[in-house]
Amino acid sequence: MKHTFRLSVSAVVAVFVTIVILIGSFCWFSSNTNQMMESTTEFYLETNVRSQAAAFHTKLENQVEMLQAVARSWEMIDLTNHDAVLEGLSRMYRVGNFQRLAVAGPNGRMIDMEGKPLGNVSDTFYFHQAMEGKTTISDTIMRDSRTGNFYLYIAVPILQHEKPAGVMYGQFPLTVLSNLIETVGFQETSTSLLFSGDGVIFARSSGGQLVPDDAMNFYDLGSGWGQRNGMSLNDVKLAVLEGQTLTLPYQTLTGDRLAILTPVGINHWYYAIVISKELIRQQSDKLSYNVALVEILITAAFIWLFVTIFQLMRRTAIVEMTNDRFKMANTQINALVFDYDFQTQRLELDGSAAFIDKDAKEIYAIDEILPKLKALLHENDTSIIQDIVALHTNGKDALRREIRIRCADGHYYWHRLTGTVVRSDTGEMLHLVGNLVNVEDDMSKQEKLKHEAEIDPLSGLLNKGAFNARVKKMLAESDGTESYAFYIIDLDNFKKVNDTLGHIVGDRVISEVAQKLGTVFLEDACVGRIGGDEFAAFFKVPDSERPMGWKSIETKAGAACAIVNKIYSDGKNEVHITASIGVSIYPGHGRTFEELYMIADEVLYHSKNGGKNRYTICGDLL
Repeated sequence: MKHTFRLSVSAVVAVFVTIVILIGSFCWFSSNTNQMMESTTEFYLETNVRSQAAAFHTKLENQVEMLQAVARSWEMIDLTNHDAVLEGLSRMYRVGNFQRLAVAGPNGRMIDMEGKPLGNVSDTFYFHQAMEGKTTISDTIMRDSRTGNFYLYIAVPILQHEKPAGVMYGQFPLTVLSNLIETVGFQETSTSLLFSGDGVIFARSSGGQLVPDDAMNFYDLGSGWGQRNGMSLNDVKLAVLEGQTLTLPYQTLTGDRLAILTPVGINHWYYAIVISKELIRQQSDKLSYNVALVEILITAAFIWLFVTIFQLMRRTAIVEMTNDRFKMANTQINALVFDYDFQTQRLELDGSAAFIDKDAKEIYAIDEILPKLKALLHENDTSIIQDIVALHTNGKDALRREIRIRCADGHYYWHRLTGTVVRSDTGEMLHLVGNLVNVEDDMSKQEKLKHEAEIDPLSGLLNKGAFNARVKKMLAESDGTESYAFYIIDLDNFKKVNDTLGHIVGDRVISEVAQKLGTVFLEDACVGRIGGDEFAAFFKVPDSERPMGWKSIETKAGAACAIVNKIYSDGKNEVHITASIGVSIYPGHGRTFEELYMIADEVLYHSKNGGKNRYTICGDLL
């Protein structure tokens, strides 16, 4: 009785001390929450705005590259010949997010894709820049007199014989520009802005409510700019002109705001994220409330633990009964629970293993385990043994693999092995505990979905099997009077990208090349990725081009070479990616997929051996 009284007093003292510690920690945490939340949010937003500004810069550069690729396709067109310009414009296609494309020759006369004259631009800034070989992105908002829509423009030089001969001009609507900026993860409680160095707002993220739609200048959004940092509005403007990244508090009639802004790296543009400081306070209050709730729950759990611990012995029988039921359930679903003791070097199985081995035992010694595993595992899955052994050296505490095991009926079935290492306080491995569950149905469904998939996940194009099937279907449906061009496009120096710049850049190269090829071979063509750095296209040649000698075949091959041509860099190393192309023609060079592929692959190597970055068309096309 005396012992029981002492134990109860100890428990009460422990509970009391725990409650005092929890309440004290809560008070300290609550008093510092606002400051921690604000500094953490500012750090997160500054990191986020930098990454989003870089992402916007990359997206806009991609639009410039697309326009430059179109400009390269004009290198053989006489820009002084009005009829030749009109013919070239009639073959142009829309690129990226440009709502209007136009071409101006050396005389400055500009004509759009519809053949409409847009006047003489020879006295414009961008025309002079282009004729000096420079690309221009407008730094002011323009207004289209026809539609009334606002836009920016991009102008790139058209090079002929490596000299500027004209201008390729593209209008970029502000509505699309807004889609290129992203909001942070605060949903409608934040707004992303893009503005010029003098504060003129170009674009804003959709859904944000912190910046009114009629606000035209960033510096007119509020007052008290940067008061916390002792900065006046003129100081802020000067810092922006110097290209600094800033965290600025300011006030509006509806509440306090926090703006994080950083330069984009184009035309002195700035990217900004605006968030309500009230949101930060709300988050802080919510966090404090949650901490209080958690501490109350922890305290209640702590008290409950002391009450429960004295009842554990009486519940042993219930635990044993539950364990028996658990074994029965595992048997019904073909599952096993295992426990390997590193001290005794014994493997103990919980649940019936009869579905795997009719002679299975509940306990296996160390010298029995490896022979048994080798006898049951599929020959392609024996590496799981090395994975288990490696737990001693790799420091990992978890293991998860799908493996095939030969079961009692003699067939191999997929099972998922999941294990967790239990360690002592000193890090010593005590047990490997886990389960083995039959997942044959799940794996079969995954294999079926994988088999049915047609799209290559990296490039977004048809995979090899789907491309082959699509081309064979088109050939089977042809009556032999139609003409098709079969292209094999192989990337030059791609292996050097992976070896020098890394596989992440390699994946980006594949993705970008796929997008670019999609602009060359339009919706009426079949385009696929048939190898690691090899693509293929199947294009129906218009009947109207026969008198011209299949001009579109050469045009598309040349455009593909030009659009792929790019230097990739990680800041230290550079790799020049180009394309070597082989082309065969149906029905002249073959009537089956295999024949066309073989011929195109053969002439591809003429392009490779001829110096790369070129195309070869087999034989006489006429």
